[in-house]
Amino acid sequence: MSDGVLKRIRRAVRERRYDFADHLLAEVAAYRLTTDDALEVLLTGDLDSTYSDDPRGIRYVVRGNAQGFQVDVVCRFHHNRIVLIIITCYIVD
Repeated sequence: MSDGVLKRIRRAVRERRYDFADHLLAEVAAYRLTTDDALEVLLTGDLDSTYSDDPRGIRYVVRGNAQGFQVDVVCRFHHNRIVLIIITCYIVD
């Protein structure tokens, strides 16, 4: 299951089928990260967790490295199941 989800996430990033949530833009600035850092984590990281309790859709947390830090990126697929919405990212404490 996790391999399939990661493949879908990575395909969406490679094909530029993603949108950045406003919250992500605020968080990357707060952590001195970039949107490219978030994309790199999605392309190279591991699926850390899945949350299915959100009525807006299943959220995925991908954990990877960016700028020497462990970073989590939270994303979900739009209800059309094509566009990946990148919700937020943060440095793991």
